[in-house]
Amino acid sequence: MFPLGTVIFPYSGVPLRVFEPRYVVLLDAVLSEQNTFGSVLIERGFEVGGGDVRSAIGTRLRVLAHQDLPDGQHAIVVAGVERIRVVEWLEDDPHPWAVVEPFPDVDGEVVDLRAGVCSRLERMLAMASELGADTADIDLDVGDDPVAMSYQLAALVPVTALDSYALLCAPGPRERMQLAAGLLDDQIELIRLRLAGS
Repeated sequence: MFPLGTVIFPYSGVPLRVFEPRYVVLLDAVLSEQNTFGSVLIERGFEVGGGDVRSAIGTRLRVLAHQDLPDGQHAIVVAGVERIRVVEWLEDDPHPWAVVEPFPDVDGEVVDLRAGVCSRLERMLAMASELGADTADIDLDVGDDPVAMSYQLAALVPVTALDSYALLCAPGPRERMQLAAGLLDDQIELIRLRLAGS
């Protein structure tokens, strides 16, 4: 397991830098066995050093690319494979271990919510660019599968780690998109107030 200060969603890719010795051991094992590993959000504490409080819901990850860096660190790109639930935390030796199980989404149709979330994202990105944010490379082209699409759009919502965790934990795609729409409305209002004050 690789606890982080951020949430990684299924159906999304994320670059990571691995440098702490215990996670180098984890990465070596994952790469040698062509295996997957899990990641959960650190609710309290820090990524480095241990002693953290970890969330129960996370994502199983697969390494897509790996590069050894000259300073002994490792640059990797991971893809979220599926949502998981921690059944039991085991001893952190030589790195965090846990017994996990798949935590699939409940079924839900989100076709009517997709357009609303996408239009909110487009509006927020346009407003953020007025504040000087570089939004040109943000791609809103997502898949058609309701579950995959809901996670891909959730990964684009610029919120705190705890809000991202709430998106990850939503029972299904409909609830995830409803929550995303509300969070985006909040972000749009904040940006609107910043633009009005500038």
